[in-house]
Amino acid sequence: MTKYTTVIGNLLSPISRSDFQAAVNLYQADKRTKTFTTYDLFKSMLYGQLTGCLSVRDIESAQRANSRHLYHAGLKPIKRSTFCDAMERRDHRVFEEVFFTVTNLARNLNGRRGKRFNDPLKIIDATTIPLCLEKYGWAVFRQTTGAVKLHLRLDGDRLLPDDAYLTPGAVHDVNGMVYLCTESGVIYVFDRGYMNYSSLYRIQLDNSIFVTRMKCNGTYKRIQNNKRDKDGPIRSDVIIKLTGPLTKKNYPEPLRKIRYYDKETDRTYEFITNDFERDAQEIAEIYKQRWQVELFFKWIKQNLRIKTFWGTSQNAVYTQIWTALILSVLLWIRQTLDGLSVTAHQLIQMMKTTLLTKNSVAGLCYATPPPREKPSAQLVFRHFLGS
Repeated sequence: MTKYTTVIGNLLSPISRSDFQAAVNLYQADKRTKTFTTYDLFKSMLYGQLTGCLSVRDIESAQRANSRHLYHAGLKPIKRSTFCDAMERRDHRVFEEVFFTVTNLARNLNGRRGKRFNDPLKIIDATTIPLCLEKYGWAVFRQTTGAVKLHLRLDGDRLLPDDAYLTPGAVHDVNGMVYLCTESGVIYVFDRGYMNYSSLYRIQLDNSIFVTRMKCNGTYKRIQNNKRDKDGPIRSDVIIKLTGPLTKKNYPEPLRKIRYYDKETDRTYEFITNDFERDAQEIAEIYKQRWQVELFFKWIKQNLRIKTFWGTSQNAVYTQIWTALILSVLLWIRQTLDGLSVTAHQLIQMMKTTLLTKNSVAGLCYATPPPREKPSAQLVFRHFLGS
């Protein structure tokens, strides 16, 4: 048995085949399948993601060109019709289950980043992925445009996806709070697009903290002024109570409102929170971390294939997005387990042409010394004679 594995095999090693098969069995994804299984589809999609293939034809051509190396990497040559049929028929919920499996694994690892604040930080946001409505008729967004929306919860301490779900683009962002804000004892950060007082009150009842921006049309009365440094960036720190007929019913308890001046952007922000203990400056620092989810969305759109799709059905699009999210977590796991200092973008660049080689992800990052040159037989014989 060979001592080494391929790069793609090393990347996939955290995923247990039994866990993957359990998800396949749950949704009967391999029913009446003889050759090209759901796991084969998954590996082929990862291959397409990492090599930057824009179409199924690209995946087919790339694998044909490397056909001699596919066996050792656990891949099979594919035909376009077989691949497209599998993306249409294999339930995307299988890949959703695998995503939750790898996120649970990543959550149990001690990453390089610890807690930034006393409680775990969770950043909530959504991004819209535009689609052509003529080709993707199911993805209604506006009258003439289509889109799919990725609702995401980012682990703000480790900077990796923690939870996610997909909807057509017309679904409002605030609906994501029902699914993504379910934990207790954590800090939730989101933009004012998620400003829904009944959802905020559910977070309060779950003994969690939220930090968001206040809408300009909110009505309230001031109850108490908190102490602040008049020369600092905190312009005001007050305890308020909502006075609107509907808002005070949805959130009957006091809130804390902080006005913060950001010197870098020359803008003033108004934050609202249910945290009465932390310093106002720390509340502002918590909200600043919300930018990390924007950076993640930018990274995944620039480096992985979630803007051009290999199928047109809802199942095919969702399957491709789930695969991209799984890949982002697998890269984080490899960085953490191997102690790599290179970025995920650099890892992808190194793996593009080395996926099928006998090596590991860490082996790509560290230069190995050249093998020692063996002396020729003539030199050995002359040394033996003492000449």
